[in-house]
Amino acid sequence: MIMELVIRQIKKDLYDAFFEIQKDGIKAGSIVMQGALGSKEGRFQIQYGGFQAQMFPTSRKEASAAAGSLIRKSPFRPYVVMNDGSKGVMFHDQIKTGFMKSAGYHLLSWENNAYYLYFVGFGEKGICAPIYRNDNCIAEIHKDCIVKDDLHVLNIFLNESMDILPLLFLSSYMYVITYYQAGEKVSHGIQKRIIYTKNDYLLSKCKTLLGDASLSELQ
Repeated sequence: MIMELVIRQIKKDLYDAFFEIQKDGIKAGSIVMQGALGSKEGRFQIQYGGFQAQMFPTSRKEASAAAGSLIRKSPFRPYVVMNDGSKGVMFHDQIKTGFMKSAGYHLLSWENNAYYLYFVGFGEKGICAPIYRNDNCIAEIHKDCIVKDDLHVLNIFLNESMDILPLLFLSSYMYVITYYQAGEKVSHGIQKRIIYTKNDYLLSKCKTLLGDASLSELQ
């Protein structure tokens, strides 16, 4: 069975951001990001169910030591993730997909598993960000290209049996890497951000969990 979680941003300050995690339209958790002057990064507190997890920036040296052979090129904008004694690392990396071609992705190394998030733009249809655990698609994040009052909404589709915490880590990372603008006042009104992905490797990733019907809605 496929279930849906919604990460809904409810407030944005100059450096901080606040989110509700909603299941079946009811608040089930929260994410708080605390930024800082002079930095494009932030520290996250994630609460869902019975866990209180954290993620915060770390050095490339520490990320390289933790991820080892999972690194293809270089760990860009790395973060440490922690929960109840468990510790992992997350960063952006690139893979070579052909002659003079490469594709970027977010990688999370957590509890002996590697999770990969691929960011794919479908223009006015929005974003599809499939998440793979090793070689299997386990979830998709969908995002509309329209944003109201600087408040972002991420819809996560996943199998009911899936561990939710890695998806919350990756969703938070997707926000801070792609949408967070430190030190900017809230822009009231409607904004539209159009992103088209032409890379065949990335496009091929976005049609597994929800099937071709889901993909056809985006194209």
